[in-house]
Amino acid sequence: MREQLVQAGLWDAGNPNNPARSVTAARQLLNRLNVRLRYLGRDSAGRYQYLVYHPETGEAIGTGLGETPAVAICRAALAARRDGQVLSASH
Repeated sequence: MREQLVQAGLWDAGNPNNPARSVTAARQLLNRLNVRLRYLGRDSAGRYQYLVYHPETGEAIGTGLGETPAVAICRAALAARRDGQVLSASH
């Protein structure tokens, strides 16, 4: 997951932390991107669900499911990036 985030330009390769293993690092990722996060609960399989939304418009720009909260947050950020909606990250 970390490599996917680096390749998508969402995480600095020089940063040794892994957002997929740390909720703190995953939330730092979203703070750097200037987006907001909403926890949606768990699905029927018990996976965590998160929604990334634009801070000004409130528009949903990515959702993510994961076995852990950190993985779900990272997947939501990647989904938002694929849609081209994520604001520019500052490196």
